[in-house]
Amino acid sequence: MVDLDEAISVSRASAQATAEGHVDRPTRLSNVGLMLWTRFKHTGASSDLDAAVEFAHGAVKTAPRAHSALAAMLSNLGAVLLQRYERNGDLEDLDEVIRGNREVLMVVDASNPDRPRFLANLCTALHARFQRTGGFGDLDGAVVAGRDATATVPFQHPERPRYLSLLGGVLASRFEQTGSIADLDQAVVACQAALDMSPAEHPERADYLFQLATALHSRYQRTHSRHDFDDALAAHVEGARAEGSRPSIRIRAAQAAASMTGRSDPDLAADLLTTAVHLLPEVADRRLSRGDQQHAMGKWSGLAGDAAALALASREGTPADRSSRAMQLIEVGRGVLHSQALDMRSDLAELRERHPDLAHRFEVLRDELDRPLDSTSLTEPDGQASATVRAVDAAEQRRSRADQLHATLGNIRAQDGFASFARPPALSELLAQAAPGPVVSFNVSRYRSDALLLTSDGIESLNLPDLTYDLVIDQIQTFHRALETVADPRMSPLRRKEAQATLHAVLEWLWDAAAEPVLRSLGFTGEPSPGRSWPRVWWAPGGLLSLLPLHAAGHHSESLRADSRAGEPPTVMDRVVSSYTTTIRALHHVRRHQTSAPSVSRSLIVAMPTTPGVQGRLAHVSEEAALLCDLLPEPTLLMAPSAEADGMTVPGPDARPTKARVLKALSDSGIVHFACHGAHDPDDPSQSLLLLHDHERDPLTVASLAGMKMDSAQLAYLSACRTAFMGSAELIDEAIHLTSAFQLAGFPRVIGTLWEINDEVASHIAADFYAELGGCTDQHGGLDTDEAARALHHAVRKVRDRYPKSPYLWAAHLHAGI
Repeated sequence: MVDLDEAISVSRASAQATAEGHVDRPTRLSNVGLMLWTRFKHTGASSDLDAAVEFAHGAVKTAPRAHSALAAMLSNLGAVLLQRYERNGDLEDLDEVIRGNREVLMVVDASNPDRPRFLANLCTALHARFQRTGGFGDLDGAVVAGRDATATVPFQHPERPRYLSLLGGVLASRFEQTGSIADLDQAVVACQAALDMSPAEHPERADYLFQLATALHSRYQRTHSRHDFDDALAAHVEGARAEGSRPSIRIRAAQAAASMTGRSDPDLAADLLTTAVHLLPEVADRRLSRGDQQHAMGKWSGLAGDAAALALASREGTPADRSSRAMQLIEVGRGVLHSQALDMRSDLAELRERHPDLAHRFEVLRDELDRPLDSTSLTEPDGQASATVRAVDAAEQRRSRADQLHATLGNIRAQDGFASFARPPALSELLAQAAPGPVVSFNVSRYRSDALLLTSDGIESLNLPDLTYDLVIDQIQTFHRALETVADPRMSPLRRKEAQATLHAVLEWLWDAAAEPVLRSLGFTGEPSPGRSWPRVWWAPGGLLSLLPLHAAGHHSESLRADSRAGEPPTVMDRVVSSYTTTIRALHHVRRHQTSAPSVSRSLIVAMPTTPGVQGRLAHVSEEAALLCDLLPEPTLLMAPSAEADGMTVPGPDARPTKARVLKALSDSGIVHFACHGAHDPDDPSQSLLLLHDHERDPLTVASLAGMKMDSAQLAYLSACRTAFMGSAELIDEAIHLTSAFQLAGFPRVIGTLWEINDEVASHIAADFYAELGGCTDQHGGLDTDEAARALHHAVRKVRDRYPKSPYLWAAHLHAGI
């Protein structure tokens, strides 16, 4: 990579030094694009891909039609546009690739030594369009182009294996459509020939292995030949263990092999997926921007869950060993981006005391990497660089900072007593997190579903046979469709009543299939006696179950609860106080940094009764803010002046809740309370936001909180919609939402919501919450925020008891943290 980085730098300098109109300028621009494209394939940095397209377009645009290298430049442009199509899915890019490749083939004759490459590029593009649109003409055209490429390339040409593998892939696709066994047999022959010609260290060997394995497995499914099955499995296993290959290719091969052997040989499948899970941090390289990291991780949703399920199903070790292995896999493979950030927030007190220079350098580099990429201040020496090229420079600076941070970490860990600095917690540290109360980590997989129960006695697994993957998906979809119906004022009262009944039915199923077996196994079978403290349980729902309110699972009808008051109440909230955590590792981090929690001396209230660009108003927000001003210590109120219509005296225009003012006030506030609209972005959850006064031009997003580190933070109450909701199926394991963002910023306790909340009910819950909290004081006589979970529990139960038939109103609020 060092060689490639230098090649790009020198190539860019060469292109820049070449005058406009010079005969070599188009070629040099094209070379830059090709090198940036090469680096993108290795790193996944979207800035490189965008710049590659810009340079390649510039080359073709400036080249005369009679230019001797026009065909090569068109081919290079097609290669980078095809890559952008694969990244973004824009069909216009793909159509342009095909047009360009056909133009190339029209201007080169059969004797041109590059013609096989141009044919192979056309084959790839036509196959991609067939996969998108299903056009058989494209598929047949891809086969013809692939055959021509392999027929015309010299036998010893280094690109011949790639062309053969491409041909094998398109023949296998045509078999899937036509059922022609002749196509499939030829696909196997072509893929095997590609592999036979590739040395063990070839960088694309793992790709050839995957293509061969796919064709062999297709033939096995048709002929049931055990030989084909064994050869397909062997190819996938070799690809999964190919240490020189890119992590994403190895993970893909491991998943394929596990799907073939998960039922018959769970030991092998578990070993393969264990290796794959441990590759995930490499996929989410810290040198990438946040958006690129999310894109890379989005391909592997559910991987950690499958690995944990197979570890539990394996026959290796004792049940306790299998449970520990499963827990460690979940901890490594879920919340990868969150865990990266947690590791970088290690306690620096001892390092500052013993090695202040190293501590300072670590902090500076870490903080620079926490900030979003900023390309606005970067320009070429002549000041004419485009925004796309400046983004490449910013990304290169980020890579440099990441490499420096890696070197600094190595230096720190080489110091006596700092070997574990910024590393994940040891297993013993994770197990210790059950001391204040059990931690329940759920795992839902196509293979099996379980709960891992972490208690003071250790860890054990509880199989949950009724929590099947397909049923969980069905119940989630049913629940969220019902939520949409209840929240839609256009629906009739009857439809909304039916939807509330549906919500109840899902909560009852969730109790029967998941929560009740867990609580019974933990020994929580009844409501605590009056005067006795309520037991605590921390839920780590992980993945799919994070979309359902585990804390509200149960049979909440008044008759059922009345019948069971003397026995075993059939609800979670009538047995335990619930809290949530992304991972056990996150819980460990929060507790480690709360050993000497300061008393809350200042608080911040952010209230938005009306919001620019949003119709209507939150009628009860002003009332909520007025109440909090009387309850919270040293409150700072940021509130729109329009709230004066409610008869409340509020600050003037300088106290409008803008992003800059909020972030400034957050830095020294122990308690922060937001009463406003919230919005979740399913396409890019890092852009989920709280809607402040300037949200349209400078939003307060998850990403904008990434660089915040607040030592005095104690409690964040997010009285807004969907602040703990994760709607991206691809990133469901990552739990990227506002609640986790405030935790990462330093708040050890956060109140969040899973769906849209009713303004009036939310105001009552907040009032009851702070009333409960007001009865609890810490050793300094201030509000004891450590009682936040219990305060929310009782506030929500109070609303539940008032509106038992309407879980939409009371089940959304949750407590995360300690």
